[in-house]
Order: sequence, then C-alpha cells, then structure tokens
Amino acid sequence: MGNIGRAVAANLAEAGFDVTAVRRASAVDFPRLVDSPAELARESDVVVVALASEEAMRSAYLGAQGLAAGAHPGLVTIDMGTFPVPLKRELADALAPRGTAMLDSPVSGTPPVVRAREAVLFVSGDGAAIERCRPVLAAISPNFRAVGAFGAGMAVKWAANLLVAVQTFATAQAMLLGTRSGMDPQVLIEAIGASFASSPVFRSRAPLMAEGRYQPALGPAHVFLKDLGYIDAECRRLGTVAPLIGPTLEWYARLIEAGRGNDEGAAIYELLKDARP
Repeated sequence: MGNIGRAVAANLAEAGFDVTAVRRASAVDFPRLVDSPAELARESDVVVVALASEEAMRSAYLGAQGLAAGAHPGLVTIDMGTFPVPLKRELADALAPRGTAMLDSPVSGTPPVVRAREAVLFVSGDGAAIERCRPVLAAISPNFRAVGAFGAGMAVKWAANLLVAVQTFATAQAMLLGTRSGMDPQVLIEAIGASFASSPVFRSRAPLMAEGRYQPALGPAHVFLKDLGYIDAECRRLGTVAPLIGPTLEWYARLIEAGRGNDEGAAIYELLKDARP
C-alpha cells in the first residue's frame, strides 16, 4: 500500500476489519505485515490493491510470490488502480482458475478524500462478488457505485480523470486571467467558488495556485500525464474525438520536462505564468 492504500487500510480498521498489509517501504510502520502478496492472499478473504504502475501491478499479481500464487477459492481482490482494462483482464484471468474473483474498482479521490470516506469507488465485475464485498466497500467509502460488468469501472474513471485534468488546466488559465486583470486571488476564488462556474476541482486547486503550494502533492503531475496518455489511447481506440486532451497533455508533458513531475498537478499554473503568447 501507498498513500491511497494507507487511507483505505485506516478506514477498514476503524470499521472493525482485521487488516494486514504487504511489507513495503511505504508500510514499514503498519502494525500487521506479511512478506509477500502470496502470503497476504493465503490468509485473507478480501485483498485491496492500490498500486501506481503497470510494473508494480504485474509483480504483485503474477510474480513468483504474487497474489495468484496464494489465491484460493472464495478470495476476492478489489483493484483500485487506474490502468487499461486489458491489463486488468489479464490479471483477473490469472486469478480465475484458482477460484478468485477480481473487481475492477478505480477510485476517484485524493488520499485525504479517501481517508474522510468521501471518495467514490466505480465498482465493476461479478455481481455476487460485489455483494460479498459490500461491507468492505462501504467501509472504504459509502459513495461506492456498482457501474456494470468488469471494465466498466475504468470506463467511468477515464471519463472522470479527463474532467479532472482538463478542469485543473482550465482553473490555472482562469486564475491567471483573473490575477493578471488585477484581481486579488482570494477575492477571485471566493467569487468563482460561490458561482455556477465552480467545481470541486476549482475549490481544491485554485487555493494551491494562489499560494504556490504544490507539496505535498495530492495528485502528482506525473500521474496526470500517465492517465492522460491512457485516456488519449482509449479515445483513439474508440474513434472518439476529444480535442481538449491534446493541449492538456502537451502542457503536462512540459511540466514534467521542467522537473516538476512530483509536484501537485496544480503546478501547471506556474508554467502558464512564465509562458508568453
């Protein structure tokens, strides 16, 4: 578990579940640890997976001591990662012969939002497995949504992440327009925040732009770029026109090139401030 996983684990423990984690650098201080995903799978009824890269996913599921090695009948994995459906299907297929089901359940929300149980889980997969996991899902967040067959969760997440990235980019442009017009940033934030133009993205990221506060990163810029690349590929696969992806992807690539990949995605504002028409 990383930042999202720690928030999920805390919510589950508070709800009365016995929670164990795999020993990783981000979890060394967790009270109950095992040494491998296989060991975790063997002693668990439900395993929640929240990883940040395809390499980490493949290792956790398919490695010599991966989840598939310890999977057993009745085990359910709830995968909260944001990755292409073909990868998730490949991993689900590796678990199926052992009687283990996987739910595709990406999460919309930063670690603090998850910890506050205000995130939304887009849950997709076998209906019976979802029903079995309902108490676990509700403990993570009461805002979980069963959205359809396996892979539907990622379809919703791609749409959601497109909105988040584009709105963050638009918020940066709006803040720059307002402040260059002479507006006090706080007055601007309060006025727009009370208007129809506001959104959770604006309300959370406009203050970060006004303060130049990009650490700790709730949504790192490199994650924005990763997800936008996936979304762009999915739109091309579907033959869907999405003209806002191109410029948003281009500017986040510039932010990464500027060495700010670990900064909060709101740091795109700094890049725009230094740019000229």
